[in-house]
Amino acid sequence: MTKKFEKRVQKMMGRAAAALLCALTFTAVLPAAPAYARPKRNTSAQADKERMQDAAGMVQAAFDQKDMDALASLCAYPLTYSDQSGSSRQIRSRKELRALGKEAVFADSLRDAVLSTNSAKAEAVNGELKLGESAGLAMKKVKKRWKVVRIWQAPGTGAAPQAAASQRAASELTDAAERYQRTFYYRDLETLSKQCTYPLKLYLTDGNILDISSPSKLLELGESRVFTDAMVEEVNQVNAADLKDMDGRAQVGSLSGFWMVKKNGEWKIDLIIQ
Repeated sequence: MTKKFEKRVQKMMGRAAAALLCALTFTAVLPAAPAYARPKRNTSAQADKERMQDAAGMVQAAFDQKDMDALASLCAYPLTYSDQSGSSRQIRSRKELRALGKEAVFADSLRDAVLSTNSAKAEAVNGELKLGESAGLAMKKVKKRWKVVRIWQAPGTGAAPQAAASQRAASELTDAAERYQRTFYYRDLETLSKQCTYPLKLYLTDGNILDISSPSKLLELGESRVFTDAMVEEVNQVNAADLKDMDGRAQVGSLSGFWMVKKNGEWKIDLIIQ
């Protein structure tokens, strides 16, 4: 190695050492980024809201494309479906939903109502997200996924006012009963606690009667204490469309089941019989 080459190597090494020293000094002088300047992670609530809005967007895409298969995959069963006459029925499978036909499910008024909702700003109320008003659908979280649980068409405009009011009242009773049937089907105690009026009477299989004063007291009992196999089975055998309003009260089941009372225009459960 020549002396000239040795001097060139020493000069290059000196420059590298100087650069390294400068970098270390700069790092030591700079303060760490403050907490508020660091990227924020989504909280679980934010993540769930995003999943809800994504699911709503997928439902809207199915309506936009009139894709029955896509819509069927985004529903939870049994699904409550109300037609333009106000009558309701439970759709128990994807096959039953597809059997209704595209013209019935993707009616213009329902399709417009669903697509006109801004899913990016949609908010759930009491765990339920609605897309539409006079016509539309409702979504709830079922087994940690947001699913369509109810679809209703706009009521027909040809009936006389009194007949239309009667149809709406019958539809409200049917819709409430089917929502509560779904709660019993999934044994969802938290949802049930919001669907009752208090004090609530609970008749147990051993003959005892509990007076439950609040939602928290009902939750304290636990699902296994409230929902019995026989009661759940009997409740879900009832055809909600056949229920009658008996002076503001209605019974779902016979030997076991629940009673509803209409308070302030809304049906609530006030008595449960195991």
